[in-house]
Amino acid sequence: MSNKQQARGTRRTRRRGADASPLALRRPVGSYGDKSQRVIYVATEGSKTEPAYLDLLNKTLGRGNEKKGIPAFYLDYCHPGNPNGLRPSQVVQQVRSKAGPGEEMWALFDRDAADSRDADIREAYKVARGNGVQVALSHPSFELWLLLHFKQWSSRENGIDTRVKDQLRRHPDAKGFQDYDKASGKRGKGLDGPRGQSLMAEQRLADAVHHARKLIDSCPHGDCSAKQADRASELKPANGKRPAATLSAEEYARRSGHAATCDPLKRDPSSDVWRLLAALGIGNRAKQ
Repeated sequence: MSNKQQARGTRRTRRRGADASPLALRRPVGSYGDKSQRVIYVATEGSKTEPAYLDLLNKTLGRGNEKKGIPAFYLDYCHPGNPNGLRPSQVVQQVRSKAGPGEEMWALFDRDAADSRDADIREAYKVARGNGVQVALSHPSFELWLLLHFKQWSSRENGIDTRVKDQLRRHPDAKGFQDYDKASGKRGKGLDGPRGQSLMAEQRLADAVHHARKLIDSCPHGDCSAKQADRASELKPANGKRPAATLSAEEYARRSGHAATCDPLKRDPSSDVWRLLAALGIGNRAKQ
């Protein structure tokens, strides 16, 4: 290597900083043809459990830890910046502000009837559909998605998750959840140790997807079916593209398996987090 080449390399290192990755990307990940560079931007309402779950997915199945049949991915989490979390419409706006043009975007938030958010949820869906953001709503809360890893749950809770959390604490296979949301610090809503190990077992992930799909098939609306979501292009693993921002209300709803006339606020109980996993190629093999 010439002295001039060495000098250029030194200047580049200095610009990046001593701790910067030598593989730092200088253009949107979606512009690369290499599917191993797939990045999905995800914003969440909560600042503890949801990001902890996304971190588990990255560490267990993400880039560098791929399992057979699951293309490489990385979930780029947008921290709420507020320990009390965000409103649904703020979640959508946050992921829009972080992702670049053409990037995949997801917004995760809850029904949570305790804080009168009905109008805001409808606004969040409207903005999400118009900007290519996929929504994963959990009704009543994200804890339902955690519970679905261990058992089916079909009881209508009207946006209150007290019984869901209680079932999660009591389930014999939910290791470490006995004091979930009762202890302080990470023992409160963290997913470290036995909790994470319980959730990330391959069969548990498959069960969660299976249970969530069954909730769509039994949706009170009557015209909803998980098979509708199967036909949506977003469920093809590693397609590297987000849905077009010009989708009609009917087309957008079909991606969730629900009918366009099915009010998300009445999908009780339900959790669309399974769709994010299925889009990544996780747990979406049909159970016999």
